[in-house]
Amino acid sequence: MRLSSLKLSGFKSFADSTTLNFKANRTAVVGPNGCGKSNVIDAIRWVMGESNARQLRGGSMQDVIFTGTAKRKPVGVASVELRFDNTYGKLGGAYNAYNELAVRRQVTREGKSEYFLNGTRCRRRDITDIFLGTGLGPRSYAVIEQGMINRLVDAKPEEMRVFIEEAAGVSRYQARRRETLQHLEHTEQNLARLDDIAAELKSQLKTLKRQSEAAIQYKTLEGQIRTFKIEILSFQANQSQKLQQEYTVEMTALGERFKLVRSESNTIEHDLEATSALFQRLIQQSSPLQHEWQQAEKKLSELKMTLEQKQSLFQQNSSSLLQLEQQKLQTKERLQLSELQVETLTAQFDEQNEILLALEQQTQTAEQNFTDIQTQQKQAQQQFEQLKVQVDQQQQKKLQMAAQIEQLGKSVQRIEQQKQTLHTQSSQIRAQVQDDEQAQLEQLQQQRQQQIIVLETAIEQLQQDVQTQQDQQQCNKVDVQNLKTEIQVLLAEQKNLNQLVAKQSPKHDQNAARLMQSLRLTAQGKTHAAIIEKFLAKWLQAHLLDDAQSFQEGVARQLKTESPLQSYNRSSPLLKRGELPPFIKEGWGGFNGYLSDWIEAPQSSLWANVAVAEDLATALNHQLDLKQAQSILTLDGYHVGADWVIGLHYDEDSQTAQGMLSHQVRLEEIEQQLAEKQAQLLDLENHFSQQQQGLQQQQHNLQQQQQTLKQKQKEQQQLDVQIAKLQSTAQAFVLQQMQLADQLKQLDVQLEEDAMQRDDLEIDLHALALKLEAVLPNYKTLQFQVENLNEQLDEQQQQLTQQQQQREALRRQTSQANQQIELLEKDISFLKTQYRQIIEQIEQAKKFVDPIQLELPNLESQFQEQFQQTEKLQKNWNEWQLELNQVQEKQQQLTEQRHQAQQKDEQVREQLEQKRLAWQAAKSDREHYLEQLKELNADALSDLSIEIKDHQQKLERALQQFDKIGAVNLAASQEYADVSQRFDELSHQMQDLQNTVDQLKDAMKSIDQETRKLFMTTFDQVNQELQVLFPKVFGGGEATLSLEDDWQSGVKLMARPPGKRNSSLALLSGGEKTLTALALVFAIFRLNPAPFCVLDEVDAPLDDANVQRYCNLVKELSEQVQFIYITHNKLAMTMATDLLGVTMPEPGTSKLVTVDLEQAKEYGLVSES
Repeated sequence: MRLSSLKLSGFKSFADSTTLNFKANRTAVVGPNGCGKSNVIDAIRWVMGESNARQLRGGSMQDVIFTGTAKRKPVGVASVELRFDNTYGKLGGAYNAYNELAVRRQVTREGKSEYFLNGTRCRRRDITDIFLGTGLGPRSYAVIEQGMINRLVDAKPEEMRVFIEEAAGVSRYQARRRETLQHLEHTEQNLARLDDIAAELKSQLKTLKRQSEAAIQYKTLEGQIRTFKIEILSFQANQSQKLQQEYTVEMTALGERFKLVRSESNTIEHDLEATSALFQRLIQQSSPLQHEWQQAEKKLSELKMTLEQKQSLFQQNSSSLLQLEQQKLQTKERLQLSELQVETLTAQFDEQNEILLALEQQTQTAEQNFTDIQTQQKQAQQQFEQLKVQVDQQQQKKLQMAAQIEQLGKSVQRIEQQKQTLHTQSSQIRAQVQDDEQAQLEQLQQQRQQQIIVLETAIEQLQQDVQTQQDQQQCNKVDVQNLKTEIQVLLAEQKNLNQLVAKQSPKHDQNAARLMQSLRLTAQGKTHAAIIEKFLAKWLQAHLLDDAQSFQEGVARQLKTESPLQSYNRSSPLLKRGELPPFIKEGWGGFNGYLSDWIEAPQSSLWANVAVAEDLATALNHQLDLKQAQSILTLDGYHVGADWVIGLHYDEDSQTAQGMLSHQVRLEEIEQQLAEKQAQLLDLENHFSQQQQGLQQQQHNLQQQQQTLKQKQKEQQQLDVQIAKLQSTAQAFVLQQMQLADQLKQLDVQLEEDAMQRDDLEIDLHALALKLEAVLPNYKTLQFQVENLNEQLDEQQQQLTQQQQQREALRRQTSQANQQIELLEKDISFLKTQYRQIIEQIEQAKKFVDPIQLELPNLESQFQEQFQQTEKLQKNWNEWQLELNQVQEKQQQLTEQRHQAQQKDEQVREQLEQKRLAWQAAKSDREHYLEQLKELNADALSDLSIEIKDHQQKLERALQQFDKIGAVNLAASQEYADVSQRFDELSHQMQDLQNTVDQLKDAMKSIDQETRKLFMTTFDQVNQELQVLFPKVFGGGEATLSLEDDWQSGVKLMARPPGKRNSSLALLSGGEKTLTALALVFAIFRLNPAPFCVLDEVDAPLDDANVQRYCNLVKELSEQVQFIYITHNKLAMTMATDLLGVTMPEPGTSKLVTVDLEQAKEYGLVSES
């Protein structure tokens, strides 16, 4: 791909439409200062997507539009178009099939910016995506304008890194990574939202599951209650009917008995009337005697009465005082009890009012539910009717589609036959188009292509091997450094420990052998060196003597290396369980042997009889079993004897060792580790040097393979040109073949349309069948739902009736409680009045007691006199009374008989009335039971035999359970199923999103790995090319690229011109900076050549010698890269193969002028070569 032309219209100083054609690979743009040459560079950067006006030397994007001059008006639109020649298909992507690519951008005064690709409007991103990885872009290293050399040299490491990434083609991976990261963030946000929804649904599921279970229990109990009620009501109705029959029989018998009793009563009445007449006559005859006796009796009675009244009045007044006091107390207690009952009934009245209000609300709710269910029933019935019509229509449509599919099958067979005929003609024409020369060239092209692929594979493999070896070398280098660090740490620790041991050693008698120097611990003993050190703290500096040596005077502590107990402890037959000391018996738990097993050398009686236990508690449990000279050392720092205990951590003498034994053990470990690590370090250093030699050889092989690949690519381009020429001669034969191909395409299109139409019909038919299958369950579900709603409507009606009955009963209870309260209030008022009256009576009774007590003796004498007179008269009367009594007795007998007859009559009448009332009650009860059964939509069951009490208890238990359920959501079961299904779908979606997140993370990881591989490979190659080009540019010296830290850090450029020290770029002169920057840019071009390179007066700071080196580099690279450069230097002009002149005939307006190279040669402006 190469740049063929640049068209500017209204852009900055180019007011008129101007086209710059780039025919050769080295085009120089020349002209005086200020004529608008740099606007050509700005136009190229602008059309490739530059969005920052400051980078285009403007304040806003509208500043790129021609603003007018004194003689010309401003224009409204600025437009720039780049045309690329893509004959060899090097562009890549979807636009690789185009031989020419036109990229155009225009902007208006209103700030509207538009992009076009081959005349089609597109986005800025589409433009930037085309140039990703090609080295082209608004700020790439392929466009170097005035001042950019200094910015490149003075760039920060992070900015320098951008050029290497563009050369490596990392930018497209970074764009993909940003898109992947955005997609990952969006997916994670969706996953978080789904998590929230799932959590909400999960909480709903718990509630709905509980409600669904309650609804099922509600329906079950409701059915049981209805069954119990029907059975109980049927049984009671049957019983009432039986009672009616029994009462009818009894009433008939009582009627006959009533007639007999009435006849007997009439006879007795007649006899009583006769006796009464006789009695009256006797009474009239005895009247005078009776009158006299009665007068005396009356007077006696009056005296007696007066006496008794006085006596009784006296007694009554005496006792009434006590009674009145008791009544006073009782009245007061009744008054308090009544007031308490009033308070209780008032509280009950308030509670009943609240319950009544709640019941009224429930009744209203039940009425609303009844209305809602009626509405749902009507809607469900309508949906059922609509769905029924839809099912019929779909079945008719299914038959029509089957007929259409059969017709399309016949049409497809006919088109297949026509297509076979055209294929035969096309094969005959294709046989005539074959060309031997073209086949040979294509075969040669394939061979070259295979060779290029093999070379690219080999280069890639070599690059991988080099990278692998570099990674291994880096890992080995890190391992060597780590080993060195560890060895230094160990040496420092060894030095410190040696100094500590030297300080702890006594200054005098240094030649004497001491226990600390000869003491050797076993592996188990080394782990507990701190405890042994504290145990032997006072003996570590003791002189160690042989058996032949004797103890000396003036020495604090002396110890012989042999002991008679040593052989005893090792060979005694009393030892058990692996040579434990004899005093450790079998069954003792928590012991770890004895101390002599932990000390390898020497052996002494100091520790021969010392056992080792886990802790102090274990040692104290067996302290009483110890004998003299036997002791126990615990791992938690205690030394226990038969009658003593030493806490080693708290004993000052035990602290005198200060880590001497622990330091000695650590020094032995350090010596062993040093020996091992020094051997490892030596092996790693040898291996590192071998790897470095192999890496240099691999890098040399890689450079040779890359040179061979460039040569093969040039040969491949030449073969492409020859094949293109041969293909143009075969177009005549191809035209005829194209006509046949068009006919085939038409048949294919028609065949495809018919097949697609048939497939569509089959799919529609299948979808219709599926839809029909899906609708049928819904049809049955709606049918079942309508029936279910009818049942719910009946149940809701019953529930509403029950609530209304409960409300009426509660109202009656409330009214009764109110009446009781009113009665109690009246009773309280009466008791208060009575209480006041009792107090007044007590006062009055006290006034009557004293006068009565004085009158009693006189009344008693009068009574005695009258009593004697009355006895005489009474005797006369008694004789007359005998006769009268006989008559009276008969009269009384008859009266009693009449009374008995009346009682019998009354009893019979009462029994008859009771039976009649009972019969009426049984009839009323039966009608009431039948009415309740009618409300339940059930008939009375006949021949039913049940235990009514058991059934009533079951009914009460069921009603209690029913009341405990409370409010029930009958639609909870369906809601639970729907929410469960939605929760399962959300779970699947969440799993899919989680899989997507994992895939995106894997993709980002893969992109990062590929980016690292490309960047490091490109970095090494650019570094190598820079090391080759820098000496060419400067005639010596060297320059290198380096990373600040890891592969993601910034890039530093260090340069050392000939005869100078290695230094940063800031210390170089202007010309040296320019040459260094050019060496870096050309090194990048040699690695990843961009289609073209634009240079704006980069040779201005250079002298003639350096300009010549610069020209030589441009000539060398122009074989692969198209150069467009602006210059004022004659040497650079003579290097160009094509010259474009820019001038400004009038102020503010640029024009393109043609430069005649032949005339330029005559004036010496262009070299003959």
